[in-house]
Amino acid sequence: MAVQCADSAVSMNEVVDIGVNLTHRAFRKHWRNVVQRAIDAGVTKLVLTGTYIQGSEECLGLCQTWFEETGAKNLYATVGVHPHDAKTWNDEQSYAQMKTMLSHPLAVAVKLAVELNMPLFLHEREAHNELVKVLDEAEAGSLPPIVVHCFTGTKVEAMEYIQRGYYIGFTGTICKKERGAPLREMLTSIPLERVMVETDAPFMGFKKGRKSSEPADCIEVARKLAETVDMTFSTVCEKTTTNAVDLFQIND
Repeated sequence: MAVQCADSAVSMNEVVDIGVNLTHRAFRKHWRNVVQRAIDAGVTKLVLTGTYIQGSEECLGLCQTWFEETGAKNLYATVGVHPHDAKTWNDEQSYAQMKTMLSHPLAVAVKLAVELNMPLFLHEREAHNELVKVLDEAEAGSLPPIVVHCFTGTKVEAMEYIQRGYYIGFTGTICKKERGAPLREMLTSIPLERVMVETDAPFMGFKKGRKSSEPADCIEVARKLAETVDMTFSTVCEKTTTNAVDLFQIND
């Protein structure tokens, strides 16, 4: 089930990175340092992305370890199976395993979201129409809150998601001069109340001097977003953090 918390003020100049692959081999030996650098930079909550059953369990393990060692709830996890890992899915066994993992209070989103009334954390790449079709086939009115993470699609696709009431997650790609130009252009038309920031670390690198990204870089994503939509940095931090907190119910 999702963590249920009372409302409280969102700290200024802090953000939530809604997509981090902390179990990736790039972070395995020094994941604690990666988390601490993020916190020091102002990225105070990280949502780890579970892309297959074992990987989801590993994400929850890191969340639990960090909580036990620090007493702080900085890490949360999604539980699910990425299309690239679909071959690992076993209908009965995988389904049961995912439901078991959801008893962990630091698990905040799953592909069983409709059944369990939890937020949907979705990813599509050049598959907008297919995703919309799948969602439309769900029972009318049954869909929980949705975020389409790591968005790199078109403005038309983004606006359809917005019209449907979905959130959209943007990565450091918006910081890239040429590749990010179409995304920056569409961001001026998207209500900030529907935007979240993320890194998809260690992927989607955008900082000069290194190919990979870290959760700490999420602050720079927020800065570029603020510049793009002509709002203050603190406003963007507050709004995107509020969006993430409301979707995942992770404000402690």
